[in-house]
Amino acid sequence: MRSNKLLLLPLLLLAALLLLIAPSLLADEIERLRHVIDSSTDRTPLVTAFPSYPRIARRDRIEGDATVCFRIDQRGRIRRARIREVSHPIFRRAALRAIRESSFEPLEPGQVLATALTCRTYRFRLEPVLLASQDE
Repeated sequence: MRSNKLLLLPLLLLAALLLLIAPSLLADEIERLRHVIDSSTDRTPLVTAFPSYPRIARRDRIEGDATVCFRIDQRGRIRRARIREVSHPIFRRAALRAIRESSFEPLEPGQVLATALTCRTYRFRLEPVLLASQDE
């Protein structure tokens, strides 16, 4: 009976630690998702890659947006990615690299979805983006 109590203590400490860490991990993920805007698509993202902030842009305190449009093939891979709009050319390469590292869930056999053009806007900001509810 005593050995069970000794085993229970580390498990309780681990559970307490996870309860303390989990909210900050979720907040970090939510913060990252605020910097990506997708146009409407019926496809579910599988991997969403985030662009690296270009060092020169960070050094020179340049902020901006880059919109990349692309098609998604049957296997969920990105095809024909092109920059539609960019506020500063320094963000082109980072945005294209991120979208090419992203993917969507593959279609089921026999499932057909329109191959509509999908766009994703990456927002490059030096300061965190606050939601309206956080300002109040």
